[in-house]
Amino acid sequence: MKKLLILILICVSTFQHLQANERIMQAMKDELARSMKELKLDGLNKPYYIEYKLELSNNFNVTSIYGKLVNRSNTPIAKLTVGVRVGDYKFDNTNYLDFGLSLFGSGDDEEPFLNRRVPIELDYFTLRRELWLATDAAYKQTSEVYSKKEASLKNKVRKDTTHDFLKIAPSKSIDTSVSYTFNADYLENVANTLSAVFANFPEIQVSNSTIEFTEETAFYYNSEGMEYIKKDIFTGVEASASTQAEDGMTIADYYSAYSKDPANLPSLDSMKSAVEKVARNISKSQKADALDEPYSGPVIFAGQAAAELIAQVFAPNLVAQRKATTEGGYFSDDERFTAFQNKVGGRVLPEFISVFAKPNSKQYQHVPLVGCYAIDDDGIRPQDLTLVDAGYLKTLLSSRVPTRRIRETNGHCRGGSAMISNIIFSANKNQLSESELKKRLLKLIKDRELPYGIIVKKIQNQNILFSSLYSLTLGSIDFSRGAGKMNVNEAYKVFPDGREELVRGAFLSGISAQSFKDIINVGKSQYVLNYLAPSITSSFISGGKAYLPASIVAFDMLFEDAEVKTLEGDFTKPPFIEKPLGSK
Repeated sequence: MKKLLILILICVSTFQHLQANERIMQAMKDELARSMKELKLDGLNKPYYIEYKLELSNNFNVTSIYGKLVNRSNTPIAKLTVGVRVGDYKFDNTNYLDFGLSLFGSGDDEEPFLNRRVPIELDYFTLRRELWLATDAAYKQTSEVYSKKEASLKNKVRKDTTHDFLKIAPSKSIDTSVSYTFNADYLENVANTLSAVFANFPEIQVSNSTIEFTEETAFYYNSEGMEYIKKDIFTGVEASASTQAEDGMTIADYYSAYSKDPANLPSLDSMKSAVEKVARNISKSQKADALDEPYSGPVIFAGQAAAELIAQVFAPNLVAQRKATTEGGYFSDDERFTAFQNKVGGRVLPEFISVFAKPNSKQYQHVPLVGCYAIDDDGIRPQDLTLVDAGYLKTLLSSRVPTRRIRETNGHCRGGSAMISNIIFSANKNQLSESELKKRLLKLIKDRELPYGIIVKKIQNQNILFSSLYSLTLGSIDFSRGAGKMNVNEAYKVFPDGREELVRGAFLSGISAQSFKDIINVGKSQYVLNYLAPSITSSFISGGKAYLPASIVAFDMLFEDAEVKTLEGDFTKPPFIEKPLGSK
């Protein structure tokens, strides 16, 4: 009888949930139909395309310092984004940047239409009212941008006449069968346990651990008839710490673990051991010598460093990007990541390396991949792709916004624009074991008569640097500034006799996507990096998300030549007396 009652309650809950989903979709369909029929201002074109996206999320966050809870919150959020296009698929208001208008979708005195916060408890009429207000604001701004774009390009000879938007056949998709195990008290215990590790290292000045769990359901409908409902989850664990050397230089390091289902996180013992390793590395680095002079020569990037290097330098270039026109010409959000836009068919890696996009893969060699997804933001099923075949670039990750070289979408619109997902490196030769790779490094430094080589084992993740460590140190953290520069958390000098010596204060300089063509050898084992990747197209322009889960599968890499420099300048003086935890 009890089992029957439970089954009935589950069925009732499921039915109510389905009814709620249907009411949301019906409100979106009804208001969109009305807008397409009636939305028209005198002297302005009617919209040819409208899209609605509603995101309902529940965000759990917990922060702990020295084993004590600092914050625990569970916040539901409802956001609405409306997209309106005026003109036609060949030429519309998009791919044009008007600096006179807010990049956030509206001015302070106007109704917002990008990531518009709406009531959590939405009924049919409340949602239609929010859609009505947002659509009206979007249409007014869209029409203004279209007029400016048309006027700006009227007296110019356009070299690039690529269509502004790709027309596709509509479909209906539902991907809500996400199951997971969530235990808020367990995650709080994880945060407390990890943060308590740093209390055993009195030399560490500041530290914390944070855990985030997000459950999000997206409802989407557009005027073409494209429709989807998709649900996704994400779990992130981060533990960061910082101290100073005697000369005042900041020594910082971190541990991170990301998965979709909290149950797929590493075990608590494993995470605790990893955080202890981070703390020991900070302690050792504090006493280590700073890199005494700039180094240029062969470098091995091992494990996390290899994957992080790919994530920051190479992978962002695998995304098709459309330069926006402006009144004065073209605007590129970040020139660093446009190296491959005209490289399709050209060599971008050694001929023994290939690269694949695997958005449909949930794991790699039994390791979960956080970059997987079933439906992109355009409602398209993503394609698994060969991006680089035997060194030669074959295609780029794309959305419905075509470029000169990439005219079709392959289902990689994420967070408002084309974006990476799961990127997997593969090699068919020139693979060496860890010891063989080190021997090859030693031979290279001997041939070049260098006093030592360098092995980099950990590179600072940019998201953790600016979101966690920067705030943790109140902005006083020392880091290399400038395009193509990356802080190093763990690096070693390798002397001709094979001896390794830890150094601090190192950062990479001058490594670009083109540098990857000069990889000599790679390792035999692979490292899986799950991380939060910065969106390639800035969220300020796309109106989408600033960071998205992604995965890089890489192997150790030996570069024939790389530059490693040391932080210079004046550092903040360390505290005059020990912190209380360090007193005897």
